[in-house]
Amino acid sequence: MTAKPPAETTLSGLKAFLADPRLTAYLNYLLILFTIMTFGLTALLAMLVANFAEDKAPDWIRSHYEFQKRTFWYGIGPVLLNAVTYTFVQKNHITAPAITTIMLLLLLFCLGYTVGRAVMGFNHLLHQRPIPNPKAWLA
Repeated sequence: MTAKPPAETTLSGLKAFLADPRLTAYLNYLLILFTIMTFGLTALLAMLVANFAEDKAPDWIRSHYEFQKRTFWYGIGPVLLNAVTYTFVQKNHITAPAITTIMLLLLLFCLGYTVGRAVMGFNHLLHQRPIPNPKAWLA
């Protein structure tokens, strides 16, 4: 009786991990979590990956890709509004602390909303469940 070397066992485990269709969705949720630190670049990358990967994915993982794409769009809207407001404030030399406070609160809300959706989606994916309603604002 010959035993398999541990290296082959490790490689077969790695192959099984890489063949898992959930891997791309997991990586997308991680990219969404790093959105604020990368000024939206990782969210844009996650959006592209979700668009290309959803055709080959099973139906229950497609709900995650739909959820990720909507998380991107729901999170980017207030950030763009904040950027336009900041440009207006700087152009007109407005120094009202209330506007700065509102802009900061809007960014913090976007951060909390995006992180909350990413964590919730990651949890559903971890337990191999589809997103119940990927088109909902709060799901």
